[in-house]
Amino acid sequence: MFFNKKNKARTIDTLIDKDITVRGNVTYSGGIRVDGSIQGNLTELPGTAGTLIMGNKSRIKGNVSAHTAIIGGDVNGNIVCVEYLELHANARVTGDIEYKVIEIHAGAKVYGRLKEVAKDFNQSAKKK
Repeated sequence: MFFNKKNKARTIDTLIDKDITVRGNVTYSGGIRVDGSIQGNLTELPGTAGTLIMGNKSRIKGNVSAHTAIIGGDVNGNIVCVEYLELHANARVTGDIEYKVIEIHAGAKVYGRLKEVAKDFNQSAKKK
């Protein structure tokens, strides 16, 4: 279990451990922790408030979609985070990032563009 900035308890429903590599696209709901690697897109189910936590040695080679994300590993792809995105000091993102709120720790690296999520994107996501 972990706590987000608003102190609401969330749980981890899915774990991809350090010795696991997933090849192919992954769709999730709830909380997912990645300590291994994913070679494919990681997308939350529409209408859910999915949370992603990536460990320091984790890797994703593909696009990422999450409501809330805390990233400590490598992402080689674009990230869309419609609520809150936190990049830890070991995070390395090669791709564009769309976010509502972002926190970047000293040492995190972003090789791409940062763009605030459009307000109409949040409203259309809530209607679905």
